[in-house]
Amino acid sequence: MNEESTTEKLMTTLITKMESMDSDLQMLKQENARLKSIVSNPTSLMRKAGLVSTSTPFSEDVKGDVFRPLDDNILKNDSNPVPQSNEAFHEMDWDSIHDLVNVQKSTEASI
Repeated sequence: MNEESTTEKLMTTLITKMESMDSDLQMLKQENARLKSIVSNPTSLMRKAGLVSTSTPFSEDVKGDVFRPLDDNILKNDSNPVPQSNEAFHEMDWDSIHDLVNVQKSTEASI
């Protein structure tokens, strides 16, 4: 009889542990589904992070610089050193980025 009670205790413990693990897995699946729904819409995610759309018009009182060209001619000019997309910025090397900053500094100094 003692052996049965030990076996029963072991089985009860194993079943309880498996039920606990199954419950944890179900909670992880629900959390994963929630996270997938949040990440599935990048626009909404960016909005929640406080970022604005690139289609936001420029302010009337903002001065132009090499990072924010306000003139359409500058945007269409092939000699414009400022990349027109995020991917282009990420592909730039550090020397080019420093050159843009130096151009901006010299523009501010001449104003």
